[in-house]
Amino acid sequence: MIRPTRWVASAAATTVAASGLALVAAAPATAAPAPSLRWEISQQFDDHLSSHELGDGATESADGVITFPSGVGSYDAATGAGSVTYDGSVAGSFLIPVVGTAAYTVTFADPTVTVDADGEGTISAVVSAKVSAGRGQPATEVAPARVTVTTFDAPGWTVADGLGSITATPDWAGVLAAGSAEATALEIPEGQPVDGQAWSADLLGHLPSGLRAHFYASGTSDAKKAPADFTAQASTTAAGPAVTYRTTAASPSKGLTLEVSGTGFDGTTNPGDNGVYVGLAPAGGLPDTDDMGDQAKFAAATWVPAAQITDGSFTTSLTAPTAKLRRGTSYALYTWQAHSHSNTSQDTETPVTIAWAKLGPVKAKATVKVAKKPTPSRAGKLKVVYRGSEGTVAGKVTVKVKRGGKVVATRAAKLARGKATVGLPKLARGSYRLKVVYAGSPAYQRVVKTVALTVTR
Repeated sequence: MIRPTRWVASAAATTVAASGLALVAAAPATAAPAPSLRWEISQQFDDHLSSHELGDGATESADGVITFPSGVGSYDAATGAGSVTYDGSVAGSFLIPVVGTAAYTVTFADPTVTVDADGEGTISAVVSAKVSAGRGQPATEVAPARVTVTTFDAPGWTVADGLGSITATPDWAGVLAAGSAEATALEIPEGQPVDGQAWSADLLGHLPSGLRAHFYASGTSDAKKAPADFTAQASTTAAGPAVTYRTTAASPSKGLTLEVSGTGFDGTTNPGDNGVYVGLAPAGGLPDTDDMGDQAKFAAATWVPAAQITDGSFTTSLTAPTAKLRRGTSYALYTWQAHSHSNTSQDTETPVTIAWAKLGPVKAKATVKVAKKPTPSRAGKLKVVYRGSEGTVAGKVTVKVKRGGKVVATRAAKLARGKATVGLPKLARGSYRLKVVYAGSPAYQRVVKTVALTVTR
């Protein structure tokens, strides 16, 4: 079996896939300028996180606009759908006055601009952050991961010098409602974001809590925090295989489900070929696929037989269990020729943005009731019921009986269909507190509830 060739982002790459829609082909025969993304990020990023360190070819103009170069991607002139991933990074830091060291830093790298056929657009990027220790707070560092940064309504593409371009204003007002479940989970104060003005909740959830306020309106005069207008360019030539996807489900108990569509595929490039494989794995190049053991390198994979590829197109579905997805890791969809990977013409790599917040354990609602009050001569019973959006709550419940801050007894029970009856010991007269702890599970968060108990006879 031929060992697959790892994808390299260059003009000579045979196929390229970017998150979202209509991916790239090789560079056209006539030398056209490479697509770029021009974006200030925000006035807040330019004025407050004002010490900028550029990398991987990114440049900055005098007015703070960052140019991310070497875009790899394309758009469909007929539908307007497209996706381009750009090189470059910018690390914006706030420097401590006089000292000159960075108090905190937020980095945006390798942004991807995606537009679907309905004109709905997203910008994702590999984002990382760092907060230095100080004022009694420990240092915090967030590892790089691709997240959705912002969304926008895309205008039509304009064409000049062989490149298509769009200039758009990202969404700001009404993005994240104050007091919503998402805002509460992000520890955003009551009444904020003002008028729902915010960047993507995916970005906010990825950043350390102390840096989130730079990306949502905490007052009525925070317009400078809004994502800035941008201009994105894309090649007007799209050839060869390309992959798009959409997330159809994401939950702790059921994992991540992606609907994957492909165009421009050939199920029988060589004699003996039979369709393509589609797999979800960490980004950075197609893993080895030499033998059955290599399947473990994929969070999910499926086979699309040649008979299911019509006019080069197919649609399939992948479901990755939550346990197989590593938080903080960037993922991509891969395709390659089945079954022997006889050639690399069907190889694609498409970055995937995962809504990690939806895959984390959710809160369960606890109901605790003393069903039979204990006395000095008789044991008692405590009934607990847990309910949640992810189906039956399973796991262990521990009850600590406290008197005057001291634990006088501990009891435990296993939940059955979300319910358990916990025996309470005989107790002397007095006041007690029952600390009921649900240990949590992959689907549900740990829950602690305390109830008062008075034994009078």
